[in-house]
Amino acid sequence: MSITPLFHWNSAAAKRERTPNIQEKAERTAQAAMTERFSAQVKAMAKADAKRGVYMDKAYINASLAHMREHVSPDRSGPIAQTTALIQRALQEKDPLLELLDRLLEGGSVTAHVSPLAQTAEIRAPSGEIIASYNSLGSGWTEIQTAAEKKFLSESATVYAKAFQEARAEMRAAQAQRPAPDGGLELRA
Repeated sequence: MSITPLFHWNSAAAKRERTPNIQEKAERTAQAAMTERFSAQVKAMAKADAKRGVYMDKAYINASLAHMREHVSPDRSGPIAQTTALIQRALQEKDPLLELLDRLLEGGSVTAHVSPLAQTAEIRAPSGEIIASYNSLGSGWTEIQTAAEKKFLSESATVYAKAFQEARAEMRAAQAQRPAPDGGLELRA
């Protein structure tokens, strides 16, 4: 198998990772994912958690991550499968590639270092953001959060925190208004 680098754009892509375009797109994507329905679900979970005295129960975390994966996250499974196959093909050669491989993957790219001793890879989305990395010496595949994913998780956590604080304040206010055992009002601070 012979793999010829198609082109080398990782340096430029790395610079673009922090561009206003990526940040603006991340903001739009996160805001679009924070629908009224999802926000209402987050608020309901926060209120239920506040009543139980638990902050960010697993149900909230799982719901938030599932919503993010469905509405915000880039497709990682396809590029990861393609890159894994590329690494496996390179390792089956008599002389595995010892150089940088730069390949296009569905509009993005992968850069991989393949040798008999170790393999590494970095997958970039079409925007240039790193979305996954691979290291054969222990960690395997690691998903890297995009700017949009970070923004969404921050927005979701902000909605949750505000609803949780409001629910706790309502509980304290209701508790302060409870009647005292002697029939008068018991005021608590």
